[in-house]
Amino acid sequence: MGSSRNVRIEEFAGAIREALEETKGMTEKALQVSVDKTARETVKKIKGKAPVKTGKYRSGWTSGITQQPGRGFYGRTVHNSKRYMLAHLLQHGHGGPRPAGPHPHIPSDEETAALFEQNLEKEMSK
Repeated sequence: MGSSRNVRIEEFAGAIREALEETKGMTEKALQVSVDKTARETVKKIKGKAPVKTGKYRSGWTSGITQQPGRGFYGRTVHNSKRYMLAHLLQHGHGGPRPAGPHPHIPSDEETAALFEQNLEKEMSK
């Protein structure tokens, strides 16, 4: 992109189509890289703040592809693969016979969205 060339009027529509396809490919790649980077950074943040008793909960945080590329969608879900049932209880606390206070360690959706926007802006400016 950024190159110029002379085209005849008959080739103009094809040249525009080619430029749009190139831009689409670059945008899709930037989105995918930004999603991957945001997921890695989110997992790193959670692992850094997660409470530790045995270490299994902290080490279980990972991300996985939720929608396959090539279909127009791409996404990742950050989750705990080993101790998923503890995430909500630790984040918000719980009552019961032995109540426990909250240990906030999972970033909010707003924080993650802001991080994604920063990553996307960096990728698009390359």
